[in-house]
Order: sequence, then structure tokens, then C-alpha cells
Amino acid sequence: MKNRILLIFCITNLLIGTLTAQQKDEIAITNIKANLEFLASDELEGREATSRGEKIASLFIASELQKIGFKPFGDSGSYFQKFNMDVLGINTNSQIKIVNKKGDATQFNIDADFLIDKRNLPDESFANKDVEVVFAGYGLTADELNYDDYKNLDVTGKVVLVLDGMPKVDNEEELNSQIRRNYGRWSSKITNAQNRGAVGLLIVPGDEMLANWDRFSGWMMSPSFRVHEEEKSISEKHIPAVLLNEKTIENLLDGEKHGYAALKECLTSNSIPGSFKIKKKVSFSYSTFREIREARNVIGFLEGSDDILKNEFVSIGAHYDHLGKSEEVIFNGADDNGSGTVGVLEAVRTISEARSNKRSIVAVFHTAEEKGLQGAKYATENSNFIKNTVVNINIDMVGRKSEDSIHCIGSDKLSAELYDIIESINKEKKYFYLDYRFNDPDDPNRYYYRSDHLYYANKNIPIVFFYDYMQEDYHKFTDTVEKINFKKIMKAARLAHDIALKIANLDHKLIVNKKDLAN
Repeated sequence: MKNRILLIFCITNLLIGTLTAQQKDEIAITNIKANLEFLASDELEGREATSRGEKIASLFIASELQKIGFKPFGDSGSYFQKFNMDVLGINTNSQIKIVNKKGDATQFNIDADFLIDKRNLPDESFANKDVEVVFAGYGLTADELNYDDYKNLDVTGKVVLVLDGMPKVDNEEELNSQIRRNYGRWSSKITNAQNRGAVGLLIVPGDEMLANWDRFSGWMMSPSFRVHEEEKSISEKHIPAVLLNEKTIENLLDGEKHGYAALKECLTSNSIPGSFKIKKKVSFSYSTFREIREARNVIGFLEGSDDILKNEFVSIGAHYDHLGKSEEVIFNGADDNGSGTVGVLEAVRTISEARSNKRSIVAVFHTAEEKGLQGAKYATENSNFIKNTVVNINIDMVGRKSEDSIHCIGSDKLSAELYDIIESINKEKKYFYLDYRFNDPDDPNRYYYRSDHLYYANKNIPIVFFYDYMQEDYHKFTDTVEKINFKKIMKAARLAHDIALKIANLDHKLIVNKKDLAN
């Protein structure tokens, strides 16, 4: 009889334990789903930095932090860390005029026919002048390769036409990745041309860029955002850097020494064409705009229980902004990064329930990640807790693709101990297959540099970045709640929870013993 009672007791306890786990899952998924359905709803209009939608999202996140017992850690006793952003861009009535030898002009319109690089707005002093054009190969000068497209070429006061990308050098199919980064980027070509006295740069795109013209257009035609700096003297006046489409290039090169087909063949084969002067002239007609808008990060914290260790901080973060809307199309950003935002909210909710953290936990919701990681940049440069932050756990897109796999980036860059902790926890709990494919410093996607954790790593703070590699709806209006796997978000939240608590309760500060291998 005693054995039978004992057996019944054990079975009952097992059932209760199972039911409790199921209930916890149901509560977690219900919270995650409800939070995401609001944050990724049309009413928030895509949560673009500085927008009305961003403000509503920030108020919602703050209310959730307050609800779970996380205290304000922003400005003046609030949850908000406010900062101004410069918003600037090219006006949509901008044009290019191509003038032939007879003086006849053909007008081309921005967006449809060409795009202007918005990263450094061109000074308007370069506009509305008929200027000579010179073709200068790939526009490169690379001393270590003994290569110079500008050799014996004077481009002072002229517009330079160049090919996108890199040529073959000494018949090498592949160049060192660092050399490609140094010289193949537009920024290098623009600087090289401007340093030689050019007053403009025209770029001939390759097939991939032409095939994705709408995507590039959407990015280049949208305003640039950057953390506002007080007025300062700017000595350099940037020249216009212009990407041409096929229609515009064909008009420019019609009747010239080499036509568009010849230059396209050079792009395909990576061959090196000679420079030549173009008979036509070009006139840029553009204007720019610049304004200041307010943005806000959302920050809350849960104080640690240890009188000494509570002065150190474990940071869990996600960006909550997205792309906003375009006319009547709303980019809801359910996975990017509604999933990470609600994942952090779930992780800190369970941390707050347990109240077992010796170090303090900081939840940071960055804005303006989509504008070049600007919110994280501001937070790491203007928050008192950063100097005592021991780790940053970044969750950016964790609601799509395989439920049992996630990409893990950066955990070994600064701390072997962080890598070991994550591996140990994940192995014990069997949350995911941790995919380290994008952790390779030579990975061409360079995801290590493309999310908020980067600015923490730049402060020598160990980081880990969890990411699902969803591509089919990335930065499209089709990134919606209906496609989200809520269980995957829950698992990512629990992994982040376990990592945060483990580090919060270490008897020593997380060891930083490695150089950032990605730099």
C-alpha cells in the first residue's frame, strides 16, 4: 500500500510539474503575441525613428517595464533617453542635364533615372554648372597594388565617370577582402575623385545593382538620420556622387569613344579599360534639406541584490524602430525587430519575477538602428552605466526561419568565457542549434557590424548577437505578425534570460581576454 501511495504521489507531482511548464509556456507566448501584435500593428505606422509611431511604441515599452517592476533609467527619472537627430536628404525635384556638342540638353529625373548618394550631402555650390566629363576606369588609386586609374589624368574641375566595384589586378580573380573594403567602396572612390579636384562623380552600376534598383532607390531617396551635433565649422564641401541607370548612361555615352555596352563588358569581366574624355557635358540640378527631430531610447533597470555587484550591469537590448511607411504602405517590422523587442520584454519579465540577480539588469530598447545604429551610438556615449556594463546581449530578428536553429554572432570576439557560458547553457537546456556561420570575420555579409551590439563592443564590452537570417521579407511590407513563430521568440528570450542571470551572478566580472577579431 505504501509503495502504491508513493507511486501515485510521484505521478501526481510529475503531472503538476508538466502542467506548470505548459502553463508557463502559454503565459509567455500569450504575452509575446499580444505585445508583438500591438508593436507591429498598422497603428504604429512602422515605428520609424523620430516619428509618431516611435513615440507610441516607446510609451508602450515603458509601460511594460513599469508593469514588471523595472525602474526608469533614462533622463530625469524617466524611461526615456531623448536626443536630437539631424534629418537630411535630397529633394525629389532634382535633375541631371546632359548637354551635347550642339548645346542640346536632355533632362533626367532623380529616382527614375539616377540616384544621389545621401551619406554625405553634396554642397549646392556644385550644382547648375555645365561641366566636362572624363572616364577614369574604376576610379581607384591603390599603391600596394601598383594600380592607379588617375595616372596622367587631370580631373580638376571635371566630373569623373567610373565603374562600380574592383578590377582584376595582375590577373587575380580575388583580391584580399581588406583591399576590397578599402578601395571598392563608393566612399573611397568619392574621396579619391574629390582629392584630385573633381567636382562630381558618376558611377556605372553592375547588373546586380540595376536588378535591385527599386531597393537602392528606396534607401537613397529616404532621408538620412544622424545624431545631431551642435553647429561646427565644416571645411569640406562634398561633391555629388551619382549612380546612373542604363537609360542615362546610354545617353551620356552615345557617340563617344566607348559606349555603354563596352563598359558593361568591362564590369562583367573585371577588365581594366583606359581613360577617355567624353564630348558631352553634365549639369547637376539638385537641392537638399536638413531639419532636427527628437528621438528616444527606452531604458529600464532592475537593481541587483548584492551591495557591491549591483553597481555592475548586465545589458539586454533590442532595437524597436523600423522603416516607417511609404505613402500608404506600412512596413510593420514584425520580425525586424518587433520579435527582438518583445523577446527582451519577455526575458526581463521572468528575470523580474525571480529577483535573483546580484548584478543589476538593464533593458535597453534602442531607436534608429535602421538609421545606422544611431540610438546605440548615443546610448553608449551618453549613459553613465556603460562604463560598468559587463556584457550586452542583443536580440535582433528571432521570430522566423527554423524554430530549432539561430545564428550566434560575436560571443567569442572579446571574451572566451562568454562563449563558453552560452555554449554550456544552450547545451544543457537544448534551446537551439547555434549557427556560427556569420561569426567568420571574412563573412561578406558583415552582420557583426550591422546591429546595435557593435557600439558596446567598441567600448570593450563583450557581446552576443542572436539573429534568424530571415531574408524573404527583410525590409519589405510583408514582414508581418502572421508569419511569426512565437515559440522561437520564447526560446530566444529564455536563452537570453539564462545568459543574463548566469553573468549577473558570477563571483567575478566577465573576463575580457581577447582582441576583437572582426576588426
